[in-house]
Formats: sequence, structure tokens, C-alpha cells
Amino acid sequence: MRIAIINHGLFPFLMGGMERHTHFLAHHLAQLGEDVEVIVPELKPEQTAAFAAAGNPYKLVQFPWPSARLWLRSNYLFSAQAAPYLRSGGFDAVYAQGFNAWAYLAGPRDDGAVTLYNPHGLEMFKTVGLEQTLKSWPMRWAGRAHARLADRTVSLGGGLTDEVRRFLHAPGARIVTLPNAVDLDYIDGFTGGARAADGIPRFVFVGRLEANKGVAYLCEAFAGLDRAHLTIVGSGPLEADLRARFAGPNIEFAGRLDDAALFARYRASDCFVFASLYEGMPTVILEAMACGLPVIATRIGAVTTMVDDANGFVVPPASSADLRGAIEAFLALPPAARAGMGAASRARVTDNFTWQHVARATRDTVAELRR
Repeated sequence: MRIAIINHGLFPFLMGGMERHTHFLAHHLAQLGEDVEVIVPELKPEQTAAFAAAGNPYKLVQFPWPSARLWLRSNYLFSAQAAPYLRSGGFDAVYAQGFNAWAYLAGPRDDGAVTLYNPHGLEMFKTVGLEQTLKSWPMRWAGRAHARLADRTVSLGGGLTDEVRRFLHAPGARIVTLPNAVDLDYIDGFTGGARAADGIPRFVFVGRLEANKGVAYLCEAFAGLDRAHLTIVGSGPLEADLRARFAGPNIEFAGRLDDAALFARYRASDCFVFASLYEGMPTVILEAMACGLPVIATRIGAVTTMVDDANGFVVPPASSADLRGAIEAFLALPPAARAGMGAASRARVTDNFTWQHVARATRDTVAELRR
């Protein structure tokens, strides 16, 4: 089958979860023998050369990214450039990441392609505060339009399936569950990192330092907890404030790290902690699990499909007290129990959340819809 995936960026040239999703899904669909094209905004010449040198098994198609005052309008104008190519490309399926196939979905479509729309974490429906909520309204409208126009809307699973139904008004029969995933060969290729010999349990958080990540609650949970150490990996608009309020002997701000340093941090840690107030299916949780870490995470999105009492603790969001309780409970576990949780994390990824699994499920979904 010929499959097009369209997005506003591509890993490793942009480092977000949607960009990783695009690259690894395309890579593994192509490894299954499908003819895959990824449509993205124009890369820099050196990035295009790096893509070619990497020997990726899928094709890259580029269009200029229009500059507009509103990000949503830029998405639409980009999709308008790509739409004629998608309609005339003889594709069996078009996979829309976010809002990047808008004009194609809304225009005349007699090309026979199956269309999938992946809204990922539906963050535009979970904003906090009047200003952010007002800014999100155009994206809410656009998300509902995409769900109405596409043949299937993708849920990443767990609580997100009900959110896709409620927020996007998507009928249950037109929702398909296709989770996020990780590439174990890619992760296992990074071998650095070892636990410190001082015996102090080390926790690690990875994410952008912004309000919805709940990092302040996490830091409050660790404040004064001198028998445990927290490393915060990431940067963002709240970094300076968080450093000023919480930097201390047991809380370290490591900033942004490249993948080699990131996976070394995972492997030097004893537990992964994630305190987000709202999210979809965070890839960083799967990365930590693939590195054999127990997980403490908030009950949001698809988290409960990844974490339960076999491999960690799930707590309510926006509560430093509940986070502190889970941290204390983890610290009270004997080493064998912690090791068992870490092994359960790795096994759950291996059995359910690899790109080989998700690429096959995506291919099978397309094939079923084309019958």
C-alpha cells in the first residue's frame, strides 16, 4: 500500500512527541514493505542531506511552511499546498498528524484514500485560565472539523478514547485505538548510564517546563526529602522560576539533553516521575519503561494503559501530597520489589508498545477500511 503521513515537523530535526511518532511510524511501516511518504515543511539543506545519509526506508516530500500570524492558519496554508499532491499521488491512505491535512480533508476527495486523523493528547480542550481557553477555541473547532471529515479518528487509548468521543464529537464506530510506541533498537543503542554508588534513590522527570507539566507539584513533593534525589530534564518558560524556588541539594535541573545523555539519565535513575496535569500518551513514560524503570505518574490521558501497581503508582493530578505519598511508598519497597517493577515496565513495552506492534496495527486498520 502507498501511505502518506503529513506533519509540521520530523524527528530528529524537531524533537516533539508528534515528530517522533511520525518518523518511527513511517520507518516501521516501510520496514513492513509499505510504500511510505512523509510530507513535511521544507528542511534546511543540511537536514535534508542528513536525512538522505541516514538511509531511512521512507520517502520525504517537502513544501514551504507559510508564515502567518496565527499558527493554525499556517497549518491550513501548508495543507493547502500539499493537498493537490495528496489527491493526485495515488495513495491508499493519508495519515494526518494534528491539523496538517486540513485542506485535503475539506476539499473534493475522489482519490479513494482512507483517511486517519490523530489528535494526540487533545491539549486544546484542557487549557487552564480564561486567556488560554479563548486562544484554544479555534483549535477546538478545527479538531472537531478534522474528526468529522476523516474516516477514522485515532485514540491513543485509555481515558483518551472517551475524550475523543466527548471533545471531538466522534462516534464510537469511527474511533480506532492505536497507541504511542517506542523503538527498542533505537533506545538500546544508547548504552551509557549507571546508578550511583552512594545508595541514594534517584528519580528523574523529563518534559517541557510549563504549567501543564505539573513540575511545581513535583518539586513541592521532593522539598525537604533528603533521602531521595530528583533530576529534572527539560527547559521551558517556567525554568527560571522553578530553579529560583526549588534548586537545592536534592533537586537538580539538568536542562535539555540530547538522546545519548537522556537515556544515560534514565539508566542512572531508580524511578521515573511524571506529574502532568493533562496529556495524551507521553512517550517519555514509555522511554523510561523501556529502560527498566518503575513509574510514578498522574492519572491522565492514556497513562493507565502503561502504568499500574505492577510497575509503579498512579496518583491524582495537581497534588503534591499524593505525589509525596507515592514517592514515600516507593522508597519503602525492598530492592527486589523495585527491580520487579522495573522488569514489568520493560516487559509491558516489549509486549504492547513497540513500533513493530503499532505499525502492524496501523497497516491492518488501513487494510480493513479498504475492503
